[in-house]
Amino acid sequence: MLAVAFSLLLLTPQISFAHSGEQHPPQAAQTDASQAAPEHDMGAMQPGEMTWPTAEGAGGMMMDHDARPTTMSGRIIRWLGVWHPAVIHFPIALLLTVAFLEAMAAIRRKPIYAASNKILLAVATLGAFAAAPLGWANAGLPAADDESALVLHRWIGTAIPFLIAFVWWLKKPVDEAAVRQGSRFYETVLALSVLVILAQAYLGAEVTHGAGHLAF
Repeated sequence: MLAVAFSLLLLTPQISFAHSGEQHPPQAAQTDASQAAPEHDMGAMQPGEMTWPTAEGAGGMMMDHDARPTTMSGRIIRWLGVWHPAVIHFPIALLLTVAFLEAMAAIRRKPIYAASNKILLAVATLGAFAAAPLGWANAGLPAADDESALVLHRWIGTAIPFLIAFVWWLKKPVDEAAVRQGSRFYETVLALSVLVILAQAYLGAEVTHGAGHLAF
């Protein structure tokens, strides 16, 4: 499992390198301020409009929706990046499910509730190692004018697969977990992982929908 996970993560530098080699069509010069393109509404952006947020001339997190990769490798990378929002929901949901089952096992004093968590964490680890390279394909190389939310989301997302893999390593095998409660250290790392992944999910929504997206 770990061999497959690490091979997926190793694709990240290749994705970033291919991303940086893309050529974008030149932008027409603006001679009249009244003819400037209207600003995008972050909450009403169409799918794919955030695909290349660090592209040259995109203005940080915004991009020109008409700017498309001109090479086959670039189009493949862009297409893969579109899958990031869909793939990332699986490790998030699985980790939260593991935390819920561990809490129920502790409250009810029945370790059997959390016996299958080793399997759930294995699937979550694979999903996280798949989602991280797709996130790089979606966002591209870091740029000096990246928004702080994007910077945090990028690097926390890169670290999360290793954090979930560590939680998987700490979890006892199914036979032992069915009759004995997990260690305090495992429970602490799991709780920390839940907080980190919830913060990461918030940052991802802020990148996509804009600051204050949860305002009441």
